[in-house]
Amino acid sequence: MSPVFSQEPAAPGAQEAKYDEEADHAKMANLDKVPGFGGVTFGAEFSAKGFVLEQDRGALKLYKKTGEKLLVGPALLEAVIYYVFEGKFYGVAFHTNDGQDSLALKNILVNAFGTGENSTDEGPSTVWIAKKNGALFDLNQSTGDGSAFLFDLKIHDAVLAGQSASEQTAAQQLIQGKP
Repeated sequence: MSPVFSQEPAAPGAQEAKYDEEADHAKMANLDKVPGFGGVTFGAEFSAKGFVLEQDRGALKLYKKTGEKLLVGPALLEAVIYYVFEGKFYGVAFHTNDGQDSLALKNILVNAFGTGENSTDEGPSTVWIAKKNGALFDLNQSTGDGSAFLFDLKIHDAVLAGQSASEQTAAQQLIQGKP
């Protein structure tokens, strides 16, 4: 999980690694080149053929693809979950269940999209945001489990807006003692 570095002499005869911000930004542009995953395009109408519904959260549904390959480079995945919002393919999540695979998954993201931004609370999360797509990686430091999520930003904003409205409604119901 190393950022993009170049080798330039720090002093005559000495070599020092120097962060190459331009190369790192160029990698970030790769994120918008990601069309989707598993033959499904971000934002496209989703056909559940070949998929199994894992969770139904109303407007948001989570699916697993039958026969999904669970090896991405050196990272062995526990699961690949396809997120569908209001019938459109929203994003894909990759889950690992050990530290070695989690770090390999993060390294794949760093190699594809650059170093990303670490969480502001110094937590184990890294975020990449481009113009039309986003990605995030999160690590459970206690268990070593990791998750990565690649998603369409426009749909992501709609999901967050819907979630916020639903949370406000649930809060009012809680205050009123309703289930």
